[in-house]
This record gives sequence, structure tokens and C-alpha cells, in this order.
Amino acid sequence: MQNFPEITTPRLILNQPVESDRENLLLYLNETPEFAENTLTMPFPYTDESADFWFKLAKEGFENRDGFIFAIREKSTKKLIGGIGLHLTPQHKKAEVGYWLAKPFWNKGYVTEALAAVLKFGFEEVNLNKIYATYYAHNPASGKVMEKCGMKNEALLKDEYLKNGKFLDVNRFCILHSDFF
Repeated sequence: MQNFPEITTPRLILNQPVESDRENLLLYLNETPEFAENTLTMPFPYTDESADFWFKLAKEGFENRDGFIFAIREKSTKKLIGGIGLHLTPQHKKAEVGYWLAKPFWNKGYVTEALAAVLKFGFEEVNLNKIYATYYAHNPASGKVMEKCGMKNEALLKDEYLKNGKFLDVNRFCILHSDFF
């Protein structure tokens, strides 16, 4: 794969984040601390340095072939409304998927649509055997998205992460190539 892939769905375009996404990235991720509360590494407030790091991670992940970070865009406007990424462990043919979506676009099925497309990409184009994701117990909506895409609860990981001085449990969901097709 020489060029960063572009995935289209009925309502979305998933492609490489670009510098012109910065304004929406900062706007949406500073709208509410919920993104930081529901993800492991997303800071609040979300600064220009945070955006620089995300753009660099997306570029280097593709160059190093150990990650694909996609901008989620509405097809009608082509504007950034979220992000979704596959973080690869190539030697084991698996990847972790993570995602976020701007609050004005919640409850419209966009993340489910994006996740289904990225799972298909991971199995068909990257030749993965397993894709997994985790979510904090206080964010069950993320688990519902995973279930809608065929992912199954694999484990409850007790005190898995230390965040803001508290140990948090996470639910881990996964889907295997053989279960996807």
C-alpha cells in the first residue's frame, strides 16, 4: 500500500487526517471533557500540541506500517467529525481499534458505520486475524457500538488502567476474522 487508504461508506469518508482538520479537531475535543474521561490517552483541554501529536501519530503509523489512523468525515461536507484507528501488532496479526466522534454527531449511527468499515478493512486489506477494543465500564454506549459490529465480550479486565489517580476496569471486546465473514 503506497498511499494512505480511503474508505467510503454510505454516509462517511474515512481517510488520512490533514492539517486543515485542526480547527474542527480542537473545536470538538474541547467541547466537553467526556472524550478525555472515556479514552485512555486523550487530554483535556485538547491543545495544538495534542493535535500535532495526533497528526504525527497518523503519519508515522502509516509510514511504519503499524497503524492506520483515519479521520471520520461526513460525506456531504467532507469535514472532520471524528477519528478511528487500528493500532497493529503485526507479529500476532491483530490490532486494537479505538474511536471518538464529535458530540453533535452522536446517536446517528456514524461510529457503528465507521467501525464496521474499519473492521472490514483490517481483515481484508491488512490481513488481520483479530481486532479488539476496550471501553470503560462507565461508557456502555461504546460497548453497544462494538456489539452492533459483531464484536463479542472477551473479558472484564479489573483495575486495568490507572487514570486520574483511580484504577479503572475495562471491558474488552474482540472479533476474529473467521467470525467476521
